Amino acid sequence: MTKLDEVRLQINAIDKEMAALFEKRMECAKIVAEAKKESGAPIEDLKREKEVLDRNAAYLKDQSLKEYYVLYQQNLMDVSKKYQRDLLNYNDKK
Repeated sequence: MTKLDEVRLQINAIDKEMAALFEKRMECAKIVAEAKKESGAPIEDLKREKEVLDRNAAYLKDQSLKEYYVLYQQNLMDVSKKYQRDLLNYNDKK
C-alpha cells in the first residue's frame, strides 16, 4: 500500500467520524430551531456567530489553519441555519 493509500484510509475514517458528529450537531440545531420558534428569536444571530467563530478558532493548535477553519465553521453554521429555516418553513433570507 502506498503512502497516499494509507492517508486516504485515514481520511475515510475521519470522514466517518465527522458524519456521526454532523448528525449530532444537526440534532442540536433542530432543538435550537424549536427553542428559537418558541421564544420568537431569529434564526440568524451574527453576534453569536462571531463569538462561536472566535472561540472555535482558538481551539486550533496550528493557527496557520485559522483562515480555513473559520471558513469551514461558517459554512457549517450556514448549513445549520438553512436546516433550521427548512424545519420551521421560514422563507426569509439567510
